[in-house]
Amino acid sequence: MDNIISFIEQYSVYFSIICVSLLSFFVSLPKDLNPLSAIELIFKQIAKKVNLEDRSDSYKRLASLLSISLIYFPIIIIISQLYNIVFQPIFIDILILFIMLSWHDKKLVYMQVSRALKDNKLAQAKFKLSTVTQRDTKPLSLMGVNKATIESMVLQLSASWFAVIFWYLAIGIYGAIFYRTVQICAQQWNAKDEHFKTLTAIPSLLYTLMIFPVHLLMSLTFSLYDKPIKNIPLKFKQSLLWHHFSSGLMLSTFAIGMQLELGGVRLYQNKKMTYPSLGNGNAPNIEKIELSLQRLSLSAWFWLICFTAYTFFPFLNDFMQF
Repeated sequence: MDNIISFIEQYSVYFSIICVSLLSFFVSLPKDLNPLSAIELIFKQIAKKVNLEDRSDSYKRLASLLSISLIYFPIIIIISQLYNIVFQPIFIDILILFIMLSWHDKKLVYMQVSRALKDNKLAQAKFKLSTVTQRDTKPLSLMGVNKATIESMVLQLSASWFAVIFWYLAIGIYGAIFYRTVQICAQQWNAKDEHFKTLTAIPSLLYTLMIFPVHLLMSLTFSLYDKPIKNIPLKFKQSLLWHHFSSGLMLSTFAIGMQLELGGVRLYQNKKMTYPSLGNGNAPNIEKIELSLQRLSLSAWFWLICFTAYTFFPFLNDFMQF
């Protein structure tokens, strides 16, 4: 028994990620019980108080930094104290990671959109999609809903699952919490909304910098499903035309691997924006939504398998030599 406890302690990071990752595929907290919902509400309320027309730009930028600090540092203080009283710190990491990781809840929404489209309930599909994207969904055609659903799925899961895993491995639980705080802030004060243009400048920049390496790693992961060397020029050409290079590269790589086309015209708060086309295939049909979710699931499993191999390779190498 002591040997098992020592083994778990030695590989606590690994067991934390594996346990929570597997759990996140099948279970999610109800939105009303998830502490992240409270953080979203706090950022919304802060915006109402400080994002006023008579406030200067410098005031709004300072307020955005203080807002992130107001959320982040109290959480860190509470967690650091909890580590001192729990029997095993791994339980704290598992609980916090489970709260931050978002897969099952988003998967349910995208599956609901897919089922509504298959049942020819386009209006219901648009309503479900509007809960996970900032774009206006009412004017979308069937093809537009298919595109928007796949784009949203790739962007949302990369931001709320893959990125949390990445920053937990890179920095630890405090780094993952900081990333999630910045991500929620940038999401609530969306840069595509002119009303938040100044307030969200610093949070959006922080989020862009933190999500950059995640998008690159996901692009490498998605490239395993196509001809990576052959398609490099096309991917870089398309991503350079996108508003963010990293997200453009990720979406372009995903679209090429799935043989479909993403991008195009969209509306944000009735403002028309034209994005370049990504991929080299045809406009996606309804079946591509579930296939895209399967591709993302395979990519998540690939990350976990690579992490397992990296963690236990020295252990297995020593065992084989013995």
